[in-house]
This record gives sequence, C-alpha cells and structure tokens, in this order.
Amino acid sequence: MAEYAKQTASYKTVADGGGLRYRLFCDLSGLAVYTTKPIRADTEEEGLLLAWQTEGRANFNQCHKCGRWVCDAMYNADVLECVACAPWENLPSYCPHCGEKLPQGDSFCRRCGAKLLYGEVKPDDSETA
Repeated sequence: MAEYAKQTASYKTVADGGGLRYRLFCDLSGLAVYTTKPIRADTEEEGLLLAWQTEGRANFNQCHKCGRWVCDAMYNADVLECVACAPWENLPSYCPHCGEKLPQGDSFCRRCGAKLLYGEVKPDDSETA
C-alpha cells in the first residue's frame, strides 16, 4: 500500500464523562462515518486502537491500492479500491434492485436505499416499459 496507509481512519476525540469517544471520518470525503461509545484507556492512542478494533473498523473499507480508510459510498467494491484510485466508470441509470430511474451521480437509490456500485448492469429501456 502506498502513501496513505495507516492503522485507523482519520478521527477527532470527543470528551465524554464516561471516557473518550472517537468520531471517525472517511479519509476521502471527510464525512463523519461513526462515533464510538465511550472508551476507558490509559492513553488516547490506546483508546483509539481499542475503539477501532471493537467498533470503528466495521464501518470502513481500506483501499487496496493507496491504503485510505473510506466509507461505503467512496469505495469501488468491484476492484477493492477507493474511488480516487478506481473511479466508477459506468454509474447505473436505473436501480438494479427496484428499477427506479436514477438522477446522474447518485451513490444510493432514493427509492429503496440500495448502494449503487460500479459495474452493475442497467436494464434495457424495453425491460422497464
């Protein structure tokens, strides 16, 4: 993995009366993806690693090319890389799950909420008529 490889996603520490909470961010979009439960640990770094292993990691994908930790919307699951390394080439025009016509550039279907991944086959116009 290249320059961005690191142990966890980007984070900010949030003070909580019961310990420290960690707000984890997508390395590509910068969006907050997950905030952990309060963690008690001797150091902030130890708490981060514990929070990452028990809760945070499950909410991210690591790009196999550059090493960034990204959310599902920024991950091209067909090639196991972030969309900066492997952009979606053919976004579907119709949701492959419910058939809803999709506005250009959506990552999720507005009707059924399905994740729209690179490489999914769109139905022919004759199939939806």
